Amino acid sequence: MTSQEAEVHLSKYRALLKAWTMAVGGFSKDDSDALYVQLEQGQDLLAQIALECPEKSYSVDMLINSRSRTWPGFADQRIPRPASRQT
Repeated sequence: MTSQEAEVHLSKYRALLKAWTMAVGGFSKDDSDALYVQLEQGQDLLAQIALECPEKSYSVDMLINSRSRTWPGFADQRIPRPASRQT
């Protein structure tokens, strides 16, 4: 994998992470569970990027930590959003 290919995959994962964060936060109508599954499936590729492109390992760590430390408890504890809320 080249550095450019790794950056493309990292950009896609960042976009997916953003979509999931918006869904978990109640700011979009996307299915947060389905997005979470996609994030989980992408972790193997992130690990491969970190091994093959060591200069990208910090970005990989940031993406993994952003997903795994911030939101899992929030999704269970957040209060329900009003149905008529504007986004």
